[in-house]
Amino acid sequence: MTGTERFEAVYREYEPKVSGYIHSHVGNREDAEDLCGEVFRKVLEHMNAGAEGGVSSFIYTVTRNAVIDYYRTRRVSAPIPEDLPAEDSPETEALDRDALDRLASSLEKLSERERDIVVMHYWSGDTLQEIARRLGESYSVIKRAHQAALGKLRLLMGEA
Repeated sequence: MTGTERFEAVYREYEPKVSGYIHSHVGNREDAEDLCGEVFRKVLEHMNAGAEGGVSSFIYTVTRNAVIDYYRTRRVSAPIPEDLPAEDSPETEALDRDALDRLASSLEKLSERERDIVVMHYWSGDTLQEIARRLGESYSVIKRAHQAALGKLRLLMGEA
């Protein structure tokens, strides 16, 4: 099999997966197509360099990094409003205290399991996969429980 034939086979096998992954993470269709092309340009360079090892892990890494770079380079910035209160102003402190009180009250209304998942994720900084391992449950179960807990918190915070 020639290098071109090998690349074509890799492209046919992985393009739908790469394209689907990028499209699911990048809202703009044109940008997603550009990123997909960039991924396979790097794959071709990798293959032409005679690099050994699994092409699938290389493709995954390049695709993931392309999406990350996309977000890093396209950060939206906006000017800071002049009427924004200083961080340590009494108004800001009162708003922060009120928000924290509402959050604490809302967290108390969640089940212990939901509260644990939220605290481990946002306070301890654990990923949902780490939480799943720690609790001995599957990632998908923890992800659904996390989403449900956030939905409940949104409702409770609106009521509080």
